[in-house]
Amino acid sequence: MTLVTIITVCLNSDKHIEQTIQSVLNQSYNNIEYIIIDGKSTDSTLEIIKRYASKHPSIIQYISEPDAGIYNAMNKGIKMAKGELIGIINSDDWYEVNTVENVLLAYSKNGLAVYHGIQRTYLNDKIIGLQCTSSNQLQIRMIEHPTCFLPKELYSTYGIFDENYKYASDYELMLRLQSKNIPFVMIESILANFREGGASHRNTAIWDNYKLWLDKGLMTKKEYLYRSIMDRLRIYLGRR
Repeated sequence: MTLVTIITVCLNSDKHIEQTIQSVLNQSYNNIEYIIIDGKSTDSTLEIIKRYASKHPSIIQYISEPDAGIYNAMNKGIKMAKGELIGIINSDDWYEVNTVENVLLAYSKNGLAVYHGIQRTYLNDKIIGLQCTSSNQLQIRMIEHPTCFLPKELYSTYGIFDENYKYASDYELMLRLQSKNIPFVMIESILANFREGGASHRNTAIWDNYKLWLDKGLMTKKEYLYRSIMDRLRIYLGRR
């Protein structure tokens, strides 16, 4: 059976992490290694992790130490991973019960590729829609990262997350893989549930996207300066 590694990174996530952990443990496919990277939480997050790790020592391993940001934590998890296939689900989000099974079915047919699918999105615990962005749109927007699964071979060959991007490194990785002609396989099933309101929606994240587009040649220097200035102007006027 194919070993699948799931990675969760967290910091002071005691509000929702139990749901995340349960969604991994309750998968219909059971050959799973679950790695949790905690950034030295000061709330009860670590107590929750330890409780589940003590009940499932053959599945869960964790570390709790300061990190240099979310992608630094993800990279730690990738380096620890032993699975042939790796999924990353953050501590506000959760999988459907058959997510890993559906991804493995596609993997058995398609081999080395990026796998992604439908994301159910919540705001204030209410469903606001389903999202599934085609890889054909990567030049203008990111696919839904909570649904993504990558063979470990892709990380080994093309590299892990670029920590120079604080909010858009997952997007950068997808563009990097696309530039290497790696196939993207869309799975027509809900794979992940995502809560709006995280770091990816801050203004600084939007500006990190602009920098990425500039670096990848998807935006001119003039467009980059214009958008950055106009965004800051809107924020300034909105605060007056």
